[in-house]
Amino acid sequence: LSLDTFLAYGSGQRQPPCSDTFDVVVVGGGIVGLASARELILRHPSLTFSVLEKEKELACHQSGHNSGVIHSGIYYTPGSLKAKLCVQGAALCYEYCNRKGIPYKQCGKLIVAVEQEEIPRLKALYERGLLNNVRDLKLISAKEIQAKEPFCRVSC
Repeated sequence: LSLDTFLAYGSGQRQPPCSDTFDVVVVGGGIVGLASARELILRHPSLTFSVLEKEKELACHQSGHNSGVIHSGIYYTPGSLKAKLCVQGAALCYEYCNRKGIPYKQCGKLIVAVEQEEIPRLKALYERGLLNNVRDLKLISAKEIQAKEPFCRVSC
């Protein structure tokens, strides 16, 4: 099956048009199964593929119930593989969406200290983000927070 056929049959039809024999069968139509199938199709276009999914739709379980957030890498231990992969993965995700014309909203994230005693933790998190090479990271004032999110309580 071509990539176009794979994508067409991922949206409702239960069976491929012509064959019950494939070179590769991927079990599971969640994000991992579909990403794996896509990569295999791109790397081995001469092979035939099928994705088996028990549900009527793709990504019905955990893949379809995530927060929809591209994580920056701010929370992970500096120098850890998780931090490196998160920062690289975020950049790759935006690059891919731009290249493919996939719309997204890069709105950022406000991490707010609402009590005075939370400020040291916020500053430590900021430093961690800098060490992890998180892009576009900055500390902003209470006034700037209120301009972005008027209902956010900022008293410190």
